[in-house]
Amino acid sequence: MNDSTATPPQVSTTLDTDQLPTIVPRGFGFSGVRCGIKTGRSDLGLILSATPAVGAGVFTRSPVRAACCTRNAALVPGDRVHAVVVNSGNANAMTGAAGARANEVVAEEVAKLLGAGAGEVLTASTGVIGVPLPVDLIGDGLDALVSEQSIDPRPFAEAILTTDTGTKLAHVQLTLPGTGTPVRLLGIAKGSGMIHPNMATTLGFVCTDAKLSPPLLQRLLAGAIGPSFNAISVDGDTSTNDMVLVLANGQSGVDVEAPAAVEAFAAALQAVLVALAKQVAQDGEGATRLLEVEVTGAPDDTAAMHIARGVAKSSLVKCSVFAGQPNWGRVAMAVGQAALEHGVALSTETLRISAGGHVLYDGSGERSEFKPPDLKRRLRESHVHWSIDLGAGSGRFVAYGCDLSYDYVRINADEDKGISVSPTGQVSRSLTLSAYSPRLKQQLLVEGLAYVRRFMGLKLMVYLQPVARGRGESIAGLAQDLELCLDAGLKPLVIVPDNEAAQQLAEHARAGGHFSTVVAPDPLSIGQLLDRGHLCILVREVSAPDAIVDLALKVGIHKLVALGTEQGLRDAHGFVPRLSPETLLTGIERGRFDDSDPDLLVLARHAAMRGVPALHILDARLPHAVVGELFTDQGVGTLVTRQALP
Repeated sequence: MNDSTATPPQVSTTLDTDQLPTIVPRGFGFSGVRCGIKTGRSDLGLILSATPAVGAGVFTRSPVRAACCTRNAALVPGDRVHAVVVNSGNANAMTGAAGARANEVVAEEVAKLLGAGAGEVLTASTGVIGVPLPVDLIGDGLDALVSEQSIDPRPFAEAILTTDTGTKLAHVQLTLPGTGTPVRLLGIAKGSGMIHPNMATTLGFVCTDAKLSPPLLQRLLAGAIGPSFNAISVDGDTSTNDMVLVLANGQSGVDVEAPAAVEAFAAALQAVLVALAKQVAQDGEGATRLLEVEVTGAPDDTAAMHIARGVAKSSLVKCSVFAGQPNWGRVAMAVGQAALEHGVALSTETLRISAGGHVLYDGSGERSEFKPPDLKRRLRESHVHWSIDLGAGSGRFVAYGCDLSYDYVRINADEDKGISVSPTGQVSRSLTLSAYSPRLKQQLLVEGLAYVRRFMGLKLMVYLQPVARGRGESIAGLAQDLELCLDAGLKPLVIVPDNEAAQQLAEHARAGGHFSTVVAPDPLSIGQLLDRGHLCILVREVSAPDAIVDLALKVGIHKLVALGTEQGLRDAHGFVPRLSPETLLTGIERGRFDDSDPDLLVLARHAAMRGVPALHILDARLPHAVVGELFTDQGVGTLVTRQALP
């Protein structure tokens, strides 16, 4: 049953330190420390209630589940939850009786420090499956974990992360009907990969100072989990450790009993969970865009749920989202597949598919009256919305997912070979070449060394477009590419959109033993510094393609690399890997190329007209795109040069 028919309150996903006393639910404390399971990051977190709280929980439906899920499911709903202890880096799943005992020992040790019973301490684990839980390491960190308690939830939120790129928090305060004191809800979650409904791979924790009975809190959580964590999918894999716990300690003095109060609280709880679930989906491993799939007109809500989930988890749809393409045919395919799997009756004559507010298919065929530039812009935003109307009823459901990028494969394929576990239970991941197969290493060496010799002494300009900042490959990855270019004897000038990026690049270069200088757009001084082996860094906050090309020519740049949000230039037939300047100019004149990034086309036109020797157009979201383009035979983007074929 879903009691959240009231209008949901506005939820915030940011925390200001000065506002913590008015945001954090009364009577809760948080902490996070490093006990040594992971290298270099905190990995042990604790939520503590000053008084025993009512607890409720939902857990993975997978029959292959971790000991923490089995134990917690036997303890909630209940009214004596004092603490939740969470470790990251080790899932303690598929570890047999020894894993179950280790999980119990952790709860017992925390309970001793708190003067509570072991049954008042809930546990959670996340990380590598099949590795024994290092109880000794956790035990060594418990004293600090308890002593460092505060009202700031951020250390806890950081300690529970695995492949996440950032913490996930949501909070709201509201006054329930018939009451005078506001109640507070604070949610914290982690999750990035192995995410699929039933439940999605995540750990979620919600704390509130409202007072609810155990059966009511469990009912409200069960009703709110469907449109939140059971509505997201990153990769279609259900985890062994999924759980969401809600703790209510009643310290606001507000009883949630009257129907109106129950309805308002249910809406707030669902809003917090939806906000957390969307953050999990948007932070899917390697994700660059949040995908929202809204299904309406279904025979009922359950049918709508099956269709929405099916579209959100489709690999082909997710690839189209990554490319920013309006491929409604793939969406239609996923709709049909989900309908077939779940017995949902539908007709293509009533089917209507829209993206970004534009109708692409309406039952009679493809619609052509939408505005391509506006649609392309919308599909390249960080939040992409597809809507599907089945025209068969009033059922509705919204599912969330993300795109499928290069990074997802990298994170879950070759890098996984680098995971190692020490005899003491410490989990680490090697990202060095030694973690890869001999065949791959040979290929990298043969190709890399053959091309390095070609570029010694060449002047290189790398231009990170402002629109691409923060949309994919990190500044740290770009810094590594530039360091390799310096090692290979190239003379790089990099143009970035802000001072923070410039500082990171400069610090990385200095740490690698290279000189770096933040420069003004003066060709003479830049040329002198490049000849001395300096990495030159220029900050340009706004896009100015003509000025970029002008500077490149005056400095004598041999290769201009433009990092944007596309793989390269695209036409009606798809990606275009190589062009001559003449073919490029003719194509621009005739409107051949995709114009969703007009600044990029202006840059390409100026470079071709004015004789830049080689222009490389790359996707900034591709890891190590610069070295991938320069040091491999086929490259990874569009190359515009007079040596290219028409």
